[in-house]
Amino acid sequence: MENKTSRYLKYAIGEIVLVVIGILIALQLNNLNDARKNAMEENFILNNLNDNLESALKQSQTYIDREQANVARLKGVLGISENGAEINLDTISDKTFSKALWNIGPDIPILNAYTNLKNSNQLGIIKNQLIKEKFTLLERGLEELNGMLEDRLIVHQTRIDDIAENDINFVRFLKSEYPSMDLTNETINDYGAILQNQRIRNLLAIKLRMSIDVVEDRRILQKEIADLKELIQRELNKKA
Repeated sequence: MENKTSRYLKYAIGEIVLVVIGILIALQLNNLNDARKNAMEENFILNNLNDNLESALKQSQTYIDREQANVARLKGVLGISENGAEINLDTISDKTFSKALWNIGPDIPILNAYTNLKNSNQLGIIKNQLIKEKFTLLERGLEELNGMLEDRLIVHQTRIDDIAENDINFVRFLKSEYPSMDLTNETINDYGAILQNQRIRNLLAIKLRMSIDVVEDRRILQKEIADLKELIQRELNKKA
């Protein structure tokens, strides 16, 4: 009887050990499967972020080019020359003055991939802590740039647009949009005389100063985007 009991206990213990081993193996396989799925999902997210940053870099360069072109136009209408050459203000055209006065770039690079990750609480999938920290800094940089653009827009709407209403014949600006428009009876804008008005010069100089600051902020942001893209690319290369 004792021998039978001993054999039964050994058998029962063996069965328990086998069950425990089976459970541990199943858990290990499940953990490996989860790790593989997480790695695949992280890789997909990083590739998506990398593509979005590439698009943001192109957008950023386009916006910088536009800002620099308008800075050059503002310097031109103010008669400011960086190489010492004199600029004849009497040769300024309606089109040139219109763009200098009117053009303003409110756009910022779009980072939909990061925004979607943040809103869906999936940022935790990214294991590289430095990447997440860099995105936080980049988000702050975007907010600061957007704040500066809004400030410039407010100044433009409340002060600089006053020039278009009170100091020039704005009808002549419509010619570039409507080439067939007859301007025979419209008063010609004498920009040489208009730009002798200190109030007008000051307002255009304020826009120039703010636009130069915007260009600098855009360049700083562009470098942050490029550095983050390079960091993500290195992480993807490690996983390849």
